[in-house]
Order: sequence, then structure tokens, then C-alpha cells
Amino acid sequence: MKKKITKKERRNIKNKKRELRRRKQVQHNQENSKVSSNNIPKYSPIKFDRFRRVCSLVNREGDVLPTDTEMFGCEIVRDLPNYIRDFVKQMGLGQVIRVPVSNHDYLTGSGKKGRCDMNSNMLSLSIGGNRLYGYNLHQTKKTSSSGKTSYSTWFHHHSVWNTPEGKTRCVTDYERGESDTERLFIPVGLNLIEETFSVGVIQLGINSSHNYVDYMKKGIPISRRKIKDVVRYRKDTGDNVFLGNTILGNTGTDLYWKEEIENSYFSKVSSTTGRSWDYFKNKILNTYFPTSLTLKTPKIVI
Repeated sequence: MKKKITKKERRNIKNKKRELRRRKQVQHNQENSKVSSNNIPKYSPIKFDRFRRVCSLVNREGDVLPTDTEMFGCEIVRDLPNYIRDFVKQMGLGQVIRVPVSNHDYLTGSGKKGRCDMNSNMLSLSIGGNRLYGYNLHQTKKTSSSGKTSYSTWFHHHSVWNTPEGKTRCVTDYERGESDTERLFIPVGLNLIEETFSVGVIQLGINSSHNYVDYMKKGIPISRRKIKDVVRYRKDTGDNVFLGNTILGNTGTDLYWKEEIENSYFSKVSSTTGRSWDYFKNKILNTYFPTSLTLKTPKIVI
């Protein structure tokens, strides 16, 4: 007589089949997805970008010791709200640092709003140091009609300037007034990692009262996944789930960069020399895109 299968045994069989299907799907995604572990380095190779600056991924798991208190010249934040701290740790996003905002009354704090990538690149190329690329963490508070309070945190891509002295500053003026003094920031890479490694951060959002993560595009949620599912996928594949492939198009050309440098803008003058941005902009153009005229011009020592 054929043995009757109990409900518990039937449930176990279904769970095993479901797990097998999930593992096969993970393997298929690894082999066919454009964003796979083959595309994103699991270690931090050092390359040089088009402006001959060191270019590498930073702040990876194990890079920072638990006893470290600073990274890139800024305080490592250890007192994050639990829901942010747990999420950052589960996703292997590294350490969060507190980046001071530069004085908006002077050149190095007057970068054009919405152009953080270009602002940090321009100061690196003209004065020295590096552009530091990563996530800006912006937290908002909401109280429901029942009086319950919840918090949302948005992880937006952002760039800051790591100065020649090793200090890191936000150099973009977002016109928020005197209260705009610092940024919570997760470093991801130095200089042009999007162009050099063909990767960029994916914008996302989390909420203190929910167990899901929103994937964002231009500030708008486009998809949602349970955090535990993202954690499981990351564990199975070893992928950095928030680094995606970038499509450069014409943004990786000399013409693009020459025009971007020509259109770059800081509204204030230098606090030390009194010079406007035009002086520093021309310095970059003469260095990286010299004309027959600039090649004959004696080098200016400042």
C-alpha cells in the first residue's frame, strides 16, 4: 500500500521545489543580467581616469576597522537611527560619514545647485584633491492623522570634494540658508568611477515603519522589494545590489568634458586669492585641452 503523505511532508516538498526554482533563477540572472558580479569588481582595483587621477571603489566591507573614528577626514557616524543602521549594514554599504558644508560666501562653497558631480570634479582638477562619489542620506518625518510618526530616508547620489589636505566638504550651494551645515554621506568611489568602471549608485528609499526598499529614478519610486528578499539575493550572489551599470553615451568624450568645463560655475570668489571661477576654469582648460595659443603661453605660477 502506498504511504499517505502528510500535510507537513507535502508542505516541505513544495518549499524545497520553490527554493530550487529560486536558486535556478538566481543562477540565470547571474549569467544573463547586465548588472552581474562579472561587471562589478568584488575587490577595489586602482585605475586612473581620463584626467589621470586615481580612480577606485572605496568604503567596502572590511575597509574600515570598528575602532576607526574618521574616514576621508570626516567623523564616522555611529549613532544612526536603528532602521538606517541595520539597513546599511545588511546591504554592505559601508560606513556613513558626516560631511561639513563649505561656506557659501566663498568660491569652494558656491557650486551650482544640482551640479554636485561637476562642482566636486572642477575643484579637484583646479585646486587638487579628489571628487568623492556616493550616497547622500536625507531623512524626512511624517505624522499620520492618528498621531503615529514615521521616518523615511532617501539615498540620493551625491558628490563631494576631498581636499588636497584630506578633508571632505560639500561644495554645492543648495540655497537652504544657515541651517545647511552638514551631509550624511556614504562614500562609494573616487573620481570618475562611472566612466572608468561603468557603474553608478542606484537611488533608493526606506521607511522606519516598513520592511521594504523603494528603487528610485529621478526621485520617483519605480519598484519595491522586501528588504529580506534583497538581503537573500545579495547573500546568494555576492553582488552589490545598489551598484548598477551606467550608459555613458556622449558623456565619455573629450568634447563633452570640454563643454562641461566651459559651462561650470561657482558664484563667489576665492577667499584666499580673490579670484573668480573664470581664472580656475581657464587653468583646467589650458591643462587638459590646450590650444595652439595656450601652448605658447608661459605657465602661470600661483
